[in-house]
Amino acid sequence: MKLIYSSLICMSISALTFAQPLKLTNGQKIVIESNTDIQASLAMGMELTSNSAAVNSLEVKNGNADNYNISSTLTKMKMSMNMMGQSNAYNSDNKDGNSEEMAKIFDEKMNKQVTVLVDNKTGAVIADKKKNTKADNGDDADPTAGLLKMFADNSDEGVIAGAFKIIPKGKSVGDSWADTTTDKDIKIINTYTLKSITGNEAVIGSTIVATGKNKLNFQEMEFEVKSETKTTGEIVTDTSTGLVKKRTSAADITGSIQMMGQDMPISAKATTTSTYK
Repeated sequence: MKLIYSSLICMSISALTFAQPLKLTNGQKIVIESNTDIQASLAMGMELTSNSAAVNSLEVKNGNADNYNISSTLTKMKMSMNMMGQSNAYNSDNKDGNSEEMAKIFDEKMNKQVTVLVDNKTGAVIADKKKNTKADNGDDADPTAGLLKMFADNSDEGVIAGAFKIIPKGKSVGDSWADTTTDKDIKIINTYTLKSITGNEAVIGSTIVATGKNKLNFQEMEFEVKSETKTTGEIVTDTSTGLVKKRTSAADITGSIQMMGQDMPISAKATTTSTYK
């Protein structure tokens, strides 16, 4: 009877731990290192490859019982992209060989601090509608923005939100939960499964299904891409603070691209690894 009673207490403590809000301190910094590889087969035999490595620095500005102001600064970016036989590259540490198109995109983003509001209880970013409108307008001039959004959310809001993961109250190993979001013409269904717990470290399996359409601008041409993206991965998080330690994901895309009035099939794969220190 004593053993059963002790086990029930431990289970209760675990559930309460998962329900804890984010535990951050003013001035706390988090460094995120991310690597993404993309391989895509587009219409009419066109191939696309992209490799990128980015470093973002987060800083907790201030917080209260409800939320935290957290800033994100892109401090390093190295990217190479080949599409339709044209190569473009960018390296924030050595700008001499940067392509003009990439420089237009990334130079103004480097070392620019962006601050967003994060919900203390869920770890989710509280959207600023005015900022989102400006960001959407800016994406129209970015020939890579729509493409990269098909694989992952690389916005400042997405980078910051990815640093936190709180397990819902009452979940135990083997349990799953889900949420659905809609962003413009894209519907995203996130499903999570608590795979294991070791001390304060939890491993969460994730499956994300995104369906919708993107408009891509490349070499003064506009393409409409209809796609379904299925992303599977794992999240390692600290249950005592809500801070993520590592994220890995593999995305598969199927769909079509509209060119010259015709819909042509496309397929793509992307892998991403992010570490948080």
